[in-house]
Amino acid sequence: ESQEGGLYFSFVLCERDFRDFAQLPLVVGFALSLYLEHVGVKTGIKWPNDVYARGKKISGVLVEKSAGRIVVGVGLNVNQESFPKELEVGATSMRLITGREHDRREVLRGVLDSISDNVNLYRLEGFKPFKEKIEDRLLFKGEEVVILGDKPEVGILIGIDEEGFLLLHTPAGEKRIVAGDVSLRLYR
Repeated sequence: ESQEGGLYFSFVLCERDFRDFAQLPLVVGFALSLYLEHVGVKTGIKWPNDVYARGKKISGVLVEKSAGRIVVGVGLNVNQESFPKELEVGATSMRLITGREHDRREVLRGVLDSISDNVNLYRLEGFKPFKEKIEDRLLFKGEEVVILGDKPEVGILIGIDEEGFLLLHTPAGEKRIVAGDVSLRLYR
């Protein structure tokens, strides 16, 4: 869903400029989180590619590879005052949190500056400078979660490893999760 009042954009990177780009959704999410906190919106990162504020999604990042290029898509809820019924429980915006309208051009400039700084650091130094900072903002850390994917997994979310993959403590031991959607386990 892309309601009026939001900010939606994509940018292209050259694949050859990066040793790896698997962690790019987390790095861009971290950059968005830093910008939002700079303007007074406290956030958390939901692995692998969403930013949440007050328990609701405020931003998402998608990364795709195409013909030697990396396409990064970003959606940020800026000035929405309401959402379609199917999204209203799980979505929020900068306006709903701060109580004021935001100039989307100014938001875009600030977001692009933060993304540029962090993507350049990632390009030069890899994921190491980001691991602990992202882990500190990771939603559901220490909680029992279910990972929805090819084969659902249930366990305690430990954190992320040096490559940005999720670490889950399960009855069978520690598991490394490379893809899936994290949600709180609401049933026993």
